[in-house]
Amino acid sequence: MWEIFVKNGMYIHFLHALLQYRYGTFVASAVGIKMYSINYFYWYGHMYSYLANRKYNWVKQFIRFTDTGHIASFLIIICPEAVPISHNVQFLIMTGYWAGKLVFNMKDADRIPQDKDNHLVDAHTDFCTYIHHTIPYAVVILKMAEIGAIKDENYCAATYDNVNLIHTYLWVYTWLVCIYMPWRLYTNDTVYSILDINQTSLRTIGIFIGVFHLLIFVSNCVGHIICKSIV
Repeated sequence: MWEIFVKNGMYIHFLHALLQYRYGTFVASAVGIKMYSINYFYWYGHMYSYLANRKYNWVKQFIRFTDTGHIASFLIIICPEAVPISHNVQFLIMTGYWAGKLVFNMKDADRIPQDKDNHLVDAHTDFCTYIHHTIPYAVVILKMAEIGAIKDENYCAATYDNVNLIHTYLWVYTWLVCIYMPWRLYTNDTVYSILDINQTSLRTIGIFIGVFHLLIFVSNCVGHIICKSIV
């Protein structure tokens, strides 16, 4: 029983609650949510074959675009001025994931099948995945509301502007060029099943990339709308 509890990271829910009680929502979200992937790759990283030396497979937890969301979560703690770009990044992570899953039928990559030997619980793995792709966005909205309470009506137009939009594009392309492409070239790991030409047609990949670029623009518009409704 303890192996199921520990290896699935069920204990992290209690640590998350403790962080929430002691340090508040923003720290609990930034630290607590990252702990799920740390725990997962600690116990199951050796079961993958990304790298020749499997003990370094834990690096994978920093490769996905979703993982840049943890940086965005920390930014709103140490630099409240970064809330607009943090909003856009978390919006992209959430909508990109659910669009891929529900519209493009994208399967969760790197899924280890549940069996009695690895002690994995699929339902809990799904639950943690959904936490990663929903809660951080809700938290950044909460931060927007906190900031909006002390800002005037000009704040939204001055922050969710073309500069913030360009910064969002730069964030995405920095991840693509500096993290995703080197990892894919070195390991041949596509990270996302929808970007795997062996599983997905080039037409579908092209549509997904086009939709994602559109979502970047939409993220800035949505941020401005939410901001205006709060301030």
